[in-house]
Amino acid sequence: MTQEPGQAFTGAFDAATTKILPSAQVTRLHLLRHGEVRGLTQRIVRGQMDEPLSPRGEIESRELAQWFARHAPRPDVVLTSDLVRCSVLGADVARRAGRELVVDARLREQSMGAWEGRTWADITSVEPSAVTAYWDNYYESRPTGGESFADLEARVVAWWEVASRAYAGHTIVVATHIGVIRALACHLLGLRGDQALRFAPATGSHTSFLIGEAGAVLAQCGERPWSFGEGAVVANSSTMSARKPRIALSGSAGTGKTTLGRRLAAELGVPFIDEIMRRRIEAGFDIHGMSHSDWRALMREQWSEQRALEDAALDGFVVDRSSLDYAAFFLHYDLHLDGDAQGWMAQMSAESARYDAVLLFPWGALPLVNDGVRSTNPFTQLRFQTILEGTIERFARTRVIRVPETNELEQRLSFIMAGMESAPA
Repeated sequence: MTQEPGQAFTGAFDAATTKILPSAQVTRLHLLRHGEVRGLTQRIVRGQMDEPLSPRGEIESRELAQWFARHAPRPDVVLTSDLVRCSVLGADVARRAGRELVVDARLREQSMGAWEGRTWADITSVEPSAVTAYWDNYYESRPTGGESFADLEARVVAWWEVASRAYAGHTIVVATHIGVIRALACHLLGLRGDQALRFAPATGSHTSFLIGEAGAVLAQCGERPWSFGEGAVVANSSTMSARKPRIALSGSAGTGKTTLGRRLAAELGVPFIDEIMRRRIEAGFDIHGMSHSDWRALMREQWSEQRALEDAALDGFVVDRSSLDYAAFFLHYDLHLDGDAQGWMAQMSAESARYDAVLLFPWGALPLVNDGVRSTNPFTQLRFQTILEGTIERFARTRVIRVPETNELEQRLSFIMAGMESAPA
């Protein structure tokens, strides 16, 4: 028997596996993200605008529908968002499967309200504080007249509660948007909605879950199975883009890394990886009274965790902290006095080569905010920043882009995007 390219799950369990499954029935949920939208390279807020597919997007959708018909189990139901970029894909899948297409407006993308159809630069010039608030807390903040991600999540979860009962034990296919996929992924895997940017399925991609009594299992995430193998002409042609960039953010606390990082990740269509230490402290981790030995062990543990998250993001990422920040922390906390500083510095320098660019944020451009996590003493932050800048200058093995000393989010983003586009091939 000829083995199909790729490792996508076929939907069939062998007899031994079926015997030990904890659930009497398994629901198979397949989430198909629409192809590339026309004018996607323009930085326009789309949300629920009914934009058509680009020529490349039409190819992506057609290839995905064709692959699904050939290799995936025949669906019991095919649903789609009512926006044309999804309904084209949904109709193709339904036709090939011989099923009626169910159109549901609850599967629409997040509404961006009055921001839709406008450029980020235009919105920022008119509503700078609203844009900053949105990217500081995209989960709860609402665009003017639009939905927060929490609103989208509530809408999608309410739909799923009904659909999961109606189609329990069946194979469900949904042609939808990245926001809907992110919301369902968080809900099914028990993650907080503010972690949604960790999921970044590509256009024309397949994400699937196996759902039983014990919970949900993520089988594929953002996979483009139609692009596997030598026969995938479209995926190997010069019309398709290369891997998306791997960007690391460096700088002392309060320099705007998180706000810009989330915005940049959304712009590039890649997951945003939060700073490991910050998440631990916010969860109640106490750093007081730690010895040098404790600190060194913590540094290595956190780097291993971050490295694993970076490795899992196969199609690019934006990460809060570079390996060179970990090198600077080693010096900042005097861990070089009785530890293997030379080995650690060499390792972190070598690891920096994995990034396409490190964005170095300036000290003092933004006011320090008391978030209950980091020191608000500007000179404590300046001490770390000085060490970090020297470390990056001496040890970086990748391109370094200095973020401009402005508090305007859109200006920073435009500068970074231009700098990345001018990078040598």
